[in-house]
Amino acid sequence: MPISGKTSDGLAVTLSEVELGHLTQLAGWSDFNKTVDYAFRTQGLSVPSDYRSAVRGGMAVIWRIAPDRVLVRSETALALESANDVSVIDLSDSRVCLALQGPGASGLLSRVAALDFSDAAFPVGQFAQTAIHHISVLIDRQDGEHFTVLIPTTFARSIASFLTQHLAAETISKQT
Repeated sequence: MPISGKTSDGLAVTLSEVELGHLTQLAGWSDFNKTVDYAFRTQGLSVPSDYRSAVRGGMAVIWRIAPDRVLVRSETALALESANDVSVIDLSDSRVCLALQGPGASGLLSRVAALDFSDAAFPVGQFAQTAIHHISVLIDRQDGEHFTVLIPTTFARSIASFLTQHLAAETISKQT
């Protein structure tokens, strides 16, 4: 059920849980980039070149979260050819995906995470691994006023509550 409200500066934000789909982590060692990039190319995807830019293709998004590790969110399970020195781990049940939308979304995130989410500092297509209320999260900017936040399942309710508390209490309305 989406929750709408306004930030302390009067900008609207809607917070809602969205379907995560499949979340897969690929980790490896020697020749990780070459091996995984080849596997992705068979599906029209590629390994991100840095730790801030998401690669999007079809119904999938890929985030490079460590030198030899990527996280893939996809609508369907990945059908990757088996590769030596690469482990594939299904993390679909370990995360909840929240969507923050509206003109106040970047300001709200800047208040609760130690990053600047302005358009100039955090443009569309960027992501960051950071913390909200001492919990590790991944925040991805899908478009100007739309962010997705991946949160460990065990902390989803407390983080959603924490975010809601940062909206002006008198403006919160639950939508059906």
